Amino acid sequence: MKTKNLLLFILLTVAQCSHAQEQYNFEAVKPAVIEFFKRGAGNPDSCNVFKEQLAKNFEDKQTRKMMIGFCDSDLDTTKPVSFTEMSLHHSEGHLYVCGILSGETQLGRKIGARFIAAEPYHLVLGFKYSRRPIAYATDDKFLVDEVRSQIKAFNELYAKACN
Repeated sequence: MKTKNLLLFILLTVAQCSHAQEQYNFEAVKPAVIEFFKRGAGNPDSCNVFKEQLAKNFEDKQTRKMMIGFCDSDLDTTKPVSFTEMSLHHSEGHLYVCGILSGETQLGRKIGARFIAAEPYHLVLGFKYSRRPIAYATDDKFLVDEVRSQIKAFNELYAKACN
């Protein structure tokens, strides 16, 4: 009988641990993540400036590259967004929520971003977009290297906090 009770206790404990993510209120994290990406996005008016310039001179390749860089690199938080793969992780005594935020750019193209938020304050510590055309809008090797460096730093943090 003692063995059955012990086995039942262990089974219930394991079941509670496996449902910890279902019990976590991911809804509380979502507004903070959206606000973070809203603040980090470029000024929507700059996109309109490039669109107007391109309308005046459709053949200007540099303006086209700049327009794509400014208008197609960030989530447009005025459009609907969705969250997927949200999960709770414990690392070095701290809680982290990791997930993906998906939506559209100002040009209407799909884009996503992985993020890591420190809990319980919903502080976004790192993010990585699925693509960053802004890095290639100019022929600046420094900008491309900077984006690659940011991706590397995010991947290291993600491996530490989200696995």
